[in-house]
Amino acid sequence: MIASVSPDGPNTAGEPDPWFAGLCATCRHVRLVPSSRGQTFYMCRRAEADPAFPRYPALPVLRCRGYEPAPPAGSHAAMTPAPGDE
Repeated sequence: MIASVSPDGPNTAGEPDPWFAGLCATCRHVRLVPSSRGQTFYMCRRAEADPAFPRYPALPVLRCRGYEPAPPAGSHAAMTPAPGDE
């Protein structure tokens, strides 16, 4: 669940390790939630509307029926809120 730690140890850059999160790292429904202890958690926003999705899934997520790739940063689609985020 802690995204700032990879199987090889802590990510020394202080950034979440995308390898460790699996699909969540590139999903449009993820929200990164920093903790006061410097850790980062991956929250699934699909869980807000559908209880079948865990709010904080066990990482890495290798398969997910709700996965949708995030649009490239800076694109118009990236600046448009996902459904339910308005």
